[in-house]
Amino acid sequence: MNNTFKANLLKTLANKKGNKGFTLIELLVVVIIIGVLAAIALPNLLGQVGKARESEAKSTLGAMSRAQQTAFAERGRFAGSMAELEVPVGNEKFYGIFLDAAASDVTPVAQNGFMGASGVNRNADGTVIGGDIGANANGQNGTRDYAAGITYDPLNRVFSTVVCRANNSATVAGNKYVIHTAMAVNGDNAKVIDGTVAGLAGDTGATTVDDAIATCDTTNTEEVK
Repeated sequence: MNNTFKANLLKTLANKKGNKGFTLIELLVVVIIIGVLAAIALPNLLGQVGKARESEAKSTLGAMSRAQQTAFAERGRFAGSMAELEVPVGNEKFYGIFLDAAASDVTPVAQNGFMGASGVNRNADGTVIGGDIGANANGQNGTRDYAAGITYDPLNRVFSTVVCRANNSATVAGNKYVIHTAMAVNGDNAKVIDGTVAGLAGDTGATTVDDAIATCDTTNTEEVK
């Protein structure tokens, strides 16, 4: 039996010596295939990362919109400042949130509420890095600016809300998906979004809103469903 064991062991060792590894060409082909697949998948992956980061803006603006409805029910008008709105902001990583306190010529605090989210980069302590508001931050993070509007129709007694996102039109593509200009993130703004007329006092026409229906300006933005 001992001889049989030795014979089997020698046979096994002989077979192992006959096994061959991968050649350099075979390994090179595998590396090339992996590289091609990675090159195809990477842009799509980065796009998904940007979309995930944008959920920060959408969720915050949604909360602000609901808070505006509550404020209107309590006071008979929309909140005119972040402090009055009572929605905690400032801890967002990729966005600076603001409220447009002087959005329109038609008593915006009474009938219209406008909000925005612009891409930012922050320091370790949470402060916004100078110059990294809007185009720079959006370009680095794969994000886009957002705008939100809410109106109240006193005739039909209903709210109308909309969330708009910068699109890839020629107007904004060069600015890396930017809607807002001269914003004061995490604070109040004047005329960043105009409720009735585009192009006034720093307004970029991000949102067009009348007294009854909130809509997005399809030139620069797309409505978020």
